[in-house]
Amino acid sequence: MNPQFVSSLQELLQKLASPTDTETIKAVTETLNQQFYTTATCVPALLTIVKDSQQSEIRQLAAVEMRKRIPAFWGELDAETQQQIRAATLELILSETNGPTRHCLARVISSIAELDIPNQRWNELIQFLYQCCQSPTATHREIGVYVLDTLFDVISDMLSEHMQHLFEIFAALINDPESLVVQVTTLGALGKIADLIYPEDRALISKFQAQVPAMVRVLQTCLERGDEDSASRCFEVFSSMLLLETPLINRHFGELVEFSINVAGKEDLEDSLRNMSLNFILCAAT
Repeated sequence: MNPQFVSSLQELLQKLASPTDTETIKAVTETLNQQFYTTATCVPALLTIVKDSQQSEIRQLAAVEMRKRIPAFWGELDAETQQQIRAATLELILSETNGPTRHCLARVISSIAELDIPNQRWNELIQFLYQCCQSPTATHREIGVYVLDTLFDVISDMLSEHMQHLFEIFAALINDPESLVVQVTTLGALGKIADLIYPEDRALISKFQAQVPAMVRVLQTCLERGDEDSASRCFEVFSSMLLLETPLINRHFGELVEFSINVAGKEDLEDSLRNMSLNFILCAAT
């Protein structure tokens, strides 16, 4: 790795992270695209910046740019470099202290996994994520379930092979004793699992239905804590499940409608949340 290449790249990212005008953004972006993002060397260089920069906004930006370059350049890197990047990325996401940067690194991981796992590479990733999900450290559990959630966006067919194990893990995480972030992210991941369950999969339907009461409790906790963004995400998951052919929430349908009616009637809640509960009721009635 050419230290000058990394240093120059970091200087440009610094300008991009704190621009003074649109002309600066345009000029820096043009330089990056013409002089740095034309070779696979930019991928390990960006990872080096994520690892070494003391500024969280630079680490985050480098991770974003790295994710964008993976589809174009991953296949051009030799096997040894690829393995070094895989290992370093997993180490970095566990040690990263900035939440948004961790999320960007999760997207880096899913971008690599999208290319690797269908080709029988990086098979140890899933086991790593299982270990994170079972960690005594809440941040590591958040990382594990968040990365799994992003993987559903790119390799859902591959994850469907792990359905039984995923249900065991998510059954614990939806009731996480410490982190609402873990609970909400798990609820979102369960919503993506719902899309993979067919009407004839009675065993999986039963396993999913067993999680619905805990999912409702997560939504209720979000409302009690005034976490509107998380509550909205939960409502979106429940509403999307109403549209599925598979009867995943039928067993608890009445309870969900009653819960939504109660939410809609609470004048102390934000109008957006009350409207979402009303929308759920309307969808349920059609």
